[in-house]
Amino acid sequence: MIQGEEFPVLTKSRRISPKVLTALQRLDTLIARRPKASVAVLTEISETELASLPQVAEEVCGSDHPELAKVLHTLAVFYHSTYNLDRAETLYRSSLLCAEKAFPEPNLELGLILNNFGRLLHEQRKFPEAQELYERSLQVLRQAVGPDHPKLGTPMSNLAELYRESGNLTLSRSLLQDLIPLLEKAHGPDHRRVVKAREQLSLLTQLESWSSSQT
Repeated sequence: MIQGEEFPVLTKSRRISPKVLTALQRLDTLIARRPKASVAVLTEISETELASLPQVAEEVCGSDHPELAKVLHTLAVFYHSTYNLDRAETLYRSSLLCAEKAFPEPNLELGLILNNFGRLLHEQRKFPEAQELYERSLQVLRQAVGPDHPKLGTPMSNLAELYRESGNLTLSRSLLQDLIPLLEKAHGPDHRRVVKAREQLSLLTQLESWSSSQT
């Protein structure tokens, strides 16, 4: 993606260097665990530049601008991937507040923020708040990109995992049964994500069978 397409306002400002914006675009907000990519970014821009970026972006764009939401989200993913969880949580919360103002209609960016923030809380076993965020993510994404879009796959998988871990096997199975055909349509029947989802459903069936035998 060309730098100006994602950050047109910030690109025009002399307060943020092209090097910083290019580095931001290299961070993948779809996957919150890519430490090698994140460490590589630190060879190009300093921690000081990263730390000052939210304030500078807000001064350039305003407090409820889509580009600020994107900056905060990307930085949250960066700190998430490098296991600075307190900083990541602060940035996720800030990006969510900003995105809720910046996007009055359901939006892909908002849906991804909700999922990634949910994943952070899920990893910390804060199940009730993580569940709420995953469910909101699915609701937003269904409205933003459609009910059969492959981008729903990640929050569906995450939520199914959370349901299983919290003991709600019925809801977990239902989600996995919906997830498998969605992924098959997007990636084909032999894709690794499809195989993984089938394995999760098989494991869940075994757990349900074992649970029934204990009652």
